[in-house]
Amino acid sequence: MKHALTREDAESAIKARGADVYAAFLLRYIRPDMAVLDCGCGEGTITVGLAEAVPEGRVVGIDLRQRDLFTARRYATALGIGNLSWCAADASRIPFCDAQFDAVLCHSVLETVDTPISVVSELRRVTKHGGLVGAASVDYGGLILGGQKTSGPQRFYEIRQQLWRSARIAEPNTGRRLRGLFEETQFNRVEAFADYISYGTPDRVRAFACDRAMECRNQELHAAVQHHGIAATAELPYLASAWEDWGNDAGAFFAFAWCRVLAWR
Repeated sequence: MKHALTREDAESAIKARGADVYAAFLLRYIRPDMAVLDCGCGEGTITVGLAEAVPEGRVVGIDLRQRDLFTARRYATALGIGNLSWCAADASRIPFCDAQFDAVLCHSVLETVDTPISVVSELRRVTKHGGLVGAASVDYGGLILGGQKTSGPQRFYEIRQQLWRSARIAEPNTGRRLRGLFEETQFNRVEAFADYISYGTPDRVRAFACDRAMECRNQELHAAVQHHGIAATAELPYLASAWEDWGNDAGAFFAFAWCRVLAWR
């Protein structure tokens, strides 16, 4: 039986991945009375921030993963947020009528689908005339690793990118395509740009290194890289240790690029 999530649990999750960092580029255009869609909301940590920005409006979060939506509901309940609703749905077939939303967020979704143009078309369809879509995707071409011992972490990201492509998990360089996708879908105005999220303090560097080391020790990852012939499983424990060494380096620094687009219908 799952324990009841507390406000502190929810606030901790949101601090790690909240709207103030991941959706600030869209929040500045949000008005208090808007209807907003979060397409691919996951556990709703960004969605909650969108709801707080529209106290007189409403927010709907959609995602394919029922487990994530269950967690999202629990976070919203713990925080006492009532202008939120959730729906299990496919981003390429959004279950809403045309022109339903003033603003739409699509974060970390387009890189995971086979035909991102179909999702962008759906985002445009459900957006009101004059409304706005904000989308963001990572681009590993802009990854920055600093420190004395970066060869292990760099190798880890080579493996991750190969696995994403081989297993059709995601395309790691989708960010650079965003402007083209939204222009092709005939939005009236499209602006593309990039921002970095950085890890440059001892606590953040060590926490990031610890998370990557745990990932390298994950047995599902071992099985996947072996299945696709990407790396020997014996290499991954070595990379876990390499991440820990890097995390203790006083000069270690990590940053990765989020490419973002704002598109007005």
